[in-house]
Amino acid sequence: MKKIILTISISIVTIIILLSFIDRTPQQVSNNTADIVYSISSIPTNLKSIGDLDKRQQDIVCATSKGLVESDSDGNIQPALAESYEINDDGLEYVFKIRNDAYWSNGDKITPEDIVSFFREVITEDNEISALLNVFGVKDYLESDKTFAETVAITSDEDSIKIRLNSKDDGFIGELTKPQYRLRKDVLFWEDIALNYKNIPYSGDYYIDSINETEVVLKRSSKASVELAQTIHLVKDESEDLALAAFEIGNRDIVINPPKSQLERLKTEGKLIESPSNEALYLAFNANNSNFSNEVKNEIYRLVNEAIEEYQNQNNILVELAECSYFREDKEDLTKLQSRNVMVNTEKEITMPSKIVLVAQESLENKDITSYITNWFKNNTDIAIVVNLLSEEDMNLISEKNYYDIALVNVYAKLDDDEQLLNTISSFVPKDQREMINNSSSKAEKEELFAQIEEDLFNNYRILPLLFYNNTIAVDGNVDSSILDGNGNIDFKSIKK
Repeated sequence: MKKIILTISISIVTIIILLSFIDRTPQQVSNNTADIVYSISSIPTNLKSIGDLDKRQQDIVCATSKGLVESDSDGNIQPALAESYEINDDGLEYVFKIRNDAYWSNGDKITPEDIVSFFREVITEDNEISALLNVFGVKDYLESDKTFAETVAITSDEDSIKIRLNSKDDGFIGELTKPQYRLRKDVLFWEDIALNYKNIPYSGDYYIDSINETEVVLKRSSKASVELAQTIHLVKDESEDLALAAFEIGNRDIVINPPKSQLERLKTEGKLIESPSNEALYLAFNANNSNFSNEVKNEIYRLVNEAIEEYQNQNNILVELAECSYFREDKEDLTKLQSRNVMVNTEKEITMPSKIVLVAQESLENKDITSYITNWFKNNTDIAIVVNLLSEEDMNLISEKNYYDIALVNVYAKLDDDEQLLNTISSFVPKDQREMINNSSSKAEKEELFAQIEEDLFNNYRILPLLFYNNTIAVDGNVDSSILDGNGNIDFKSIKK
């Protein structure tokens, strides 16, 4: 018995001695002091209306602001300012529990009241709030003299906010991940960000440290994770070629849409990220031109599609054929698209015009593709294509003009962003149909209405899809491949350099 007790005692002492050698010091997360240099084509001065900005300008808002929820690179909804949310049984009421450790960049705690105030400002000041028009009381508030508090069903308590809808909308949470619904303080100050950036507290992982005509410098907030890059430089480059040249010598870490001539090489070197974008190119016919019969329009569309198909074969990294689909996600709907393809690809013996005037907005991409179409028609038909590249302002007015036959229209082809979609194709959509979509309150209703409208657009040759663009991003070897979130914006949290 004594031997057993002695053996146990020795074992206990041994374990205690061994445990004393175990390092109990908490693991320290290393402070990331890296600078990320990111090429951007223009420096915005007005960040108030987010929907008016391109994706790369929106990236500034996404870096400096957080939403209630956000969308990751796979499109999954992730908590952000809200640590969780609940939806009641009828699908009308959403309760978001706000994180207890959410802070503004000045150190003040972010409260539920702050978020309600933000929604009030956005609803009052911004006209691109489609996700919020289905919130109970919003339309009444906008059309009356009633106060926000007594009208709109966005309220707060000690640790949460509550939003009540007019009708069930399964896409509402997804809508809230968009950049325009990320929390900003004093929204009106963002209209002149260069003047006011020092006086604005930011809800995101970064704040604007400086801004001028050539560069925006973002610094990591004191409350953000020290694993994030310490500084982000968004540098204006005059051209894609100059941006890539800077990238090649190590002066840029990220270049969006590098020159297409370099895509294959970058891909081979493992320095290219490819992902689908929502940017598309549609072909529109001049509604004021009565010289073209539907048979002629069909043949023009068929020929342009042939040219685009050959263009895609040479630029498969850059573009994807639309194949008669207005939205990339609809390409799997073979039942809907089969009849369209049959209609378009049926050749008929008809007399074609000897000349077609084509207009498009002036850009490097449109210059390249219109040049290709012109040469293709020259080599394969008896039709001469005359191209006019227009300014954005002139392009927006082409519905009032009669000097063109067809137009290439750059479209943000995502029904979730119906405002942006309708803005670009509004000249070709009858007014009553535009109003039907604008007055619909849910994503499902919008999709159903547009499904009806797009049949009219296609069958009457108003505006027809040609191709979808892909995102191409040049990155150095230290940048993660999943740097775009579900809305196509840069997720700076994913960049670990």
